[in-house]
Amino acid sequence: MIAVTVTVGELSARHARLELDGISAAQANAIRRTLIADVPKLAIEDVEFHLGPIRDETTGKDYDSSTSMFDEGVALRLGLLPIPTDLSQFRRKSDCTCDGAGCPHCQVMYSIDRKGPCTVYAKDVVPLGDATLAILEPEVPIVRLGARQALLAYATAVVGTGREHAKWQVAHAVGIYPRPHVRIARKEGCSDACLKRTAASCPVNILDFADGKLSVTDEVKCIDCHACEKTCEHGSIHIEPDEEKFFLRFDTDGSLSAREALRFALKDLRRRLEELREAVQGIP
Repeated sequence: MIAVTVTVGELSARHARLELDGISAAQANAIRRTLIADVPKLAIEDVEFHLGPIRDETTGKDYDSSTSMFDEGVALRLGLLPIPTDLSQFRRKSDCTCDGAGCPHCQVMYSIDRKGPCTVYAKDVVPLGDATLAILEPEVPIVRLGARQALLAYATAVVGTGREHAKWQVAHAVGIYPRPHVRIARKEGCSDACLKRTAASCPVNILDFADGKLSVTDEVKCIDCHACEKTCEHGSIHIEPDEEKFFLRFDTDGSLSAREALRFALKDLRRRLEELREAVQGIP
């Protein structure tokens, strides 16, 4: 049994910064890859565009069902819009009791009905039924419509993962790096002036020189840039990575909170490792 200590540096709705103690680089990387590729979310997959003239019943004007972009470009932008996802409510079509036919538990329908001249925004992608499934970033522009142009379309969002397409990727900017340790041992010939320059070279200001001594004020903030090592000509300071302590940082698009994404990633990783263990034990 591996004992891992998790220290939360920051955990907000869309951002997480954690320190993992008692874990190897391979294990930390497995968490990183699972966050990127295997956490599911809703994203628009199919878009049905109206073809032919569109009449405004209020004004009696006719519009052309065209935009300044190809339909494929509009569909791509729609697919990248973040949709709030409740994983206790939605599941993949392949795992749904409807056998993939489509139901409220495996898909969400949206409509777009805009007439130019205007800019179509994410807020114009309206969910049919549950208003809580509205797009999370309402001011994202999608396409510009001219004076006689209109966009009438229906979109279907389904559950997928980043392994299938980037539009289903919940976690972004997922990074791991070992915790750096700052080792200070003043070497012979290293002057006060040299140590002062070394302290001043730190871009995050965690080095302090006082009373002829160089010290570290907050080692956790070290970004492992090695600027101090390069500045000190006598090798009085050295940065060493810890092979059992890693920082994990990532953001989410808001479809899931950082806490939800991490919990799912850890549960899914454990499930797959259990399946691997059972498969290996079953080898005669």
